[in-house]
Order: sequence, then structure tokens, then C-alpha cells
Amino acid sequence: MRAICLSKYGSIDNLVQTELPTPQPKNRQVLVRVHASALGPADLKVALGKVKFLHGRRFPMVLGYDFSGVVESVGPGETQWQPGDCVFGFLPYGPANNQGAFAEFIVAQADQIARKPDNVSHAQAAAAATSALTALQCIRDQGGLPATDARVLITGASGAVGSTAVLVAKRLGAQVTALGSPSGLELARRFGADAVIDRKNPNLVDNAVGTFNVIFDPAAAYRWSQWKGKLKHGGAFITTLPSAAFFADKLNSLFSPSSVALAYVKSKQKDLELLAGWLESGFEVAVDSTYPVRELAKAYARYQKGDYLGRIVITVDGGFSTSK
Repeated sequence: MRAICLSKYGSIDNLVQTELPTPQPKNRQVLVRVHASALGPADLKVALGKVKFLHGRRFPMVLGYDFSGVVESVGPGETQWQPGDCVFGFLPYGPANNQGAFAEFIVAQADQIARKPDNVSHAQAAAAATSALTALQCIRDQGGLPATDARVLITGASGAVGSTAVLVAKRLGAQVTALGSPSGLELARRFGADAVIDRKNPNLVDNAVGTFNVIFDPAAAYRWSQWKGKLKHGGAFITTLPSAAFFADKLNSLFSPSSVALAYVKSKQKDLELLAGWLESGFEVAVDSTYPVRELAKAYARYQKGDYLGRIVITVDGGFSTSK
């Protein structure tokens, strides 16, 4: 199979199209022909060698976690899925994963994918997978939202996860305050944010009206110590990347009525099925731009600029170079 591989850590210039053996599904697995994927923070951080524990360290390395595609074949004993089924999901974030969706095929666990709705494109399904489940599992599960009068503040509202988190929080019935760039705040308003705060405002905390059950910081740009006064009793500050500052805040929060949590998104089939229902009924993740997989380096460069809104989608099926 064809894949875009990283030859070594350190630069997006180390990407090259390569022929690799097609993986074979084992018990309770399916082989998926990938149609679309999407760039996320983990892809760039792993490629640059800044965060290595989110992927296996085997080279040539294929990155890409989110996927949407068609079941090509199934492993022994698999009965839930059949060849031809359209499915979506994401690969595990961790050192045991040596696959990547920037390849023609991936093997997925049968109980960690969901059926893609017929009225949803592969691009939209791939764009939604990690971003929506990260937001869902953080806000709903780790945040412990009350049944009524829930209030959520979301930072990085223009980013892949942050913009989607606005949609998710509104679906969960929360009142949402979005913090981000001016262009990102326009997107947040369109997605239903009840209030917005420009990230360049020197008085960010003072401009956040009221207190919150959850402050979700997907880009790990802020600290609990900055925002603890804006958390309700029992509220949670949730971030996505471990750091020395995070662990210091975690320790200090032990003596506080609010908490600090670290997000670990998991590919849960029930959550993907919930997302599939949302997508079918009109839930639509923001897509900044789309690149064929052969132009993956250009997509990474776009991501590095940091002025994107939403997700950067990678077209895999039909997106490889045909030149030898």
C-alpha cells in the first residue's frame, strides 16, 4: 500500500511517499480503506519530535489518527461489520500504535469504530472524530456537568478541538463562553456561543462574566491558577497536555474546591455512535482547508502558521502521487 511516511523526527521536510505492506486484520479487527483523515495537534508534535509518547517510534512512521473510509475486509469471527460498510473513528494515541491514517489502509478494532451516516462526507466524519470525542469526554465526563444551568468556558475557540467543543457543549445544553482570536470568535458565535472574549484582551479573566462548571483549555495555553477564581465549587479546569505547570496546579488544587484534569480521549463506540447521530442531524465541524495526502507537507505548513479555523482535512483515497 502507499503511505506518506516520516523518515525521522524533526521536520515536515522528512515526509516521503513510500510503499508498505498492507496490514491484515486479526480477530475482532477490520481492514479499512482510508478515504479521509485530518491533521491534529498530535500529528505535528510527534513529527517534530516534541511529544513522542503519542505514537510508536518505528520508522518509517505513518501519522494520522482520524479516519473515515470503507471496510475492505474483516478478521476472523467478525460479524458486526462487512466489506463495503462506511465507517469512521480514530487510531489510539499512544506508543503501542504503529499505524497512521495517511496511508491507503489501516486496521481498526471492530468495537472502536462507528457507521458513517450516508448524508455525511468522509471528510466531515474524519474531521469530527477526535475533536468531537475529546470535547465530549472532557466536558461531559470529566467536567461532570449539572443537568441544568451548566456553564462552560472554552479557550482556543478557533482551533480544531476548541471550535468543535463549542458545538459539543451546546449539544449538551450548556451556556458557552468562547475565548479566542477575533476570527475564531466569529466562528464561535456562528456555532452558538453565548458570550465571547478576545484572547488579546489584557483582562481576560475579568472579562469572563460569572463562574463556570468547566473551563476547557484544549490548547493547554492557560493555567488553573489563572482561572481558579472563575470556577464554581466542584468545577474543573481541563487541559490536554501534561507539563510542569499542569502538575504544579494539580498539586495545589488538592486543597481547592475546584479541580485540574488532564484529557485522555478514548475511541468508545457508544460515543462515536452518538456523534454519528449528531452528524446525521446537522452537526458540522468547521473545515479550514483540504489537501490531498501527497501535499501533506503543505498541510503541515498551513497548520504551523496557526491562523487556521477548524480542522485541516487530508484526502487520502485518490490523493497519492502516481509518479514512480
